[in-house]
Order: sequence, then C-alpha cells, then structure tokens
Amino acid sequence: MATGNTAPVGAPQELSGVVVGWEHRNFARNIHLTVQSASKSKLTPDMVDTHHLLMTRSQAFLLARYLMQLSGLERPAPRRRGFFARWFG
Repeated sequence: MATGNTAPVGAPQELSGVVVGWEHRNFARNIHLTVQSASKSKLTPDMVDTHHLLMTRSQAFLLARYLMQLSGLERPAPRRRGFFARWFG
C-alpha cells in the first residue's frame, strides 16, 4: 500500500540530515566535494550517507559566499606582510 510520503519511481529524492564531515579535491578545473551526513544523533558507520558533488569553481565560490552570508561571518582580513617581507620581498 502506498503512503502519501512515498515518491514515485524515478522521482528525485529530497534528503535531510546533519552534516558530519566533508572533504574536497581539485578535479581538473572543477571541485569534487564529498559531504557526509546522518539523520540520527547516535551514529554508527553504516548510518552515515556519503554524497559526491562535482561543481565548477564558480559554483563553489557562490556556495561559499552564500554560506558565509547566511552564517553572519565575514571573510578573514588578509594578514599584513611582515617587516622583512615588505623590505626584501
């Protein structure tokens, strides 16, 4: 018997959970982002879902900027060059 929450076969699934880890790698001109998430608070290794995302550098930049704005954080200010680097660098 089908329930109201069951998606039709072939329809995209909407996933929800908490991010528990991520890593990224350069992949040609793109970025391969691996995100690990879980939907339960008590984790076991078989309960962690891994999602692989391939995005352009522009998409990664826009996502990072969006998340920075959403969190209310600002980009760290660039460090001032040291005395010797300014004189001899």
